[in-house]
Amino acid sequence: MKMKSTHKKLMLIGSTINPVHIRNFYHLIEGYFDEVVIVGTHEVDFCKSISIDFRIKNPLKLNQSVRQLRKIMIEFNPTIVHVHQANSFGYITSLANKGRYPQVLTTWGDDVLIFPNKNFLFRRLARTSLLSSDAITADAEIMKKAIHQFIGYKPVEVINFGIELQNSTNIPKENILYSNRLHDDLYNIHHIIRGSVSFLHANPAWKLRIAGKGSNTEALKQQVHDLKLEDRIEFVGFLAPAENLENYMKSKIYISIPNTDGTSISLLEAMAYGCLPVVSDLPANREWISDGDNGIVVQDLNLEKALERALQLNPSNVAAKNLKIIESKATKKSNRTKFVAIYERLLNR
Repeated sequence: MKMKSTHKKLMLIGSTINPVHIRNFYHLIEGYFDEVVIVGTHEVDFCKSISIDFRIKNPLKLNQSVRQLRKIMIEFNPTIVHVHQANSFGYITSLANKGRYPQVLTTWGDDVLIFPNKNFLFRRLARTSLLSSDAITADAEIMKKAIHQFIGYKPVEVINFGIELQNSTNIPKENILYSNRLHDDLYNIHHIIRGSVSFLHANPAWKLRIAGKGSNTEALKQQVHDLKLEDRIEFVGFLAPAENLENYMKSKIYISIPNTDGTSISLLEAMAYGCLPVVSDLPANREWISDGDNGIVVQDLNLEKALERALQLNPSNVAAKNLKIIESKATKKSNRTKFVAIYERLLNR
């Protein structure tokens, strides 16, 4: 390891093609380090950044990326390297670093829950990433369990990125079903649309509002067109944080039914701002939602029945319970403290 320095420097590595998660994490730990550089797939506008190719299909380009990242590391001389995802990002970082600098790995979900089960390559990427890191974090107990089943016991700390609570008491709730996950197969937006049809017909005062974009956006819009529901289902695209927050505050029901997930920051935000959560039956979701108590857990993607059950809950009681949960477990302040403790431990060893 390199000698300790009083000037704390972070190299933050991860996907920046859509930098929302990296941005959220950067703002979470902002101010602790004297200097931060982000190395990702694309440059960003909120921090000093460098882009390199993290694809691994071409061995020659892979070796080039490892050498390029190693050169960036040596020139920047970080006190901590923090990489996000146990996939090609963690793999290339591990090969470039080789123990020179303390390395923290934050897993996101698919990288430990799904991809290692696909083939040898994904298993190698994840195993190298996990075994090469000095500290590992996951945002759900199910991810921690999956890591232990995969590589054996190694300390894993359960931490999420947290949310910043804002005052929402002055914004009245409206009859809105709100979805803001990416428009990719994993997130089942097409099931949300299909499962909302009966609800919207039975409740003409309600609308479905779909934020976000993705590879399926045009197909989803065509689906709504074919259903002749353009006046009841609206697409609002990627929203700025303030606009997304406003939609949480206005919406009565929040829907998120991906096939797999870790702790979703979107779910935590929806809970904080009084939405009644309707979520898929996943272990990570059940760490936050008790079916029929503070939300609805969707069985077998049967959203029609789930929405009917949601209307039977007392929204004020649900909002009060969820706010209490968020205040105790999911604020930025509490989770920043946990990440800082990891950095302090690595810097002082």
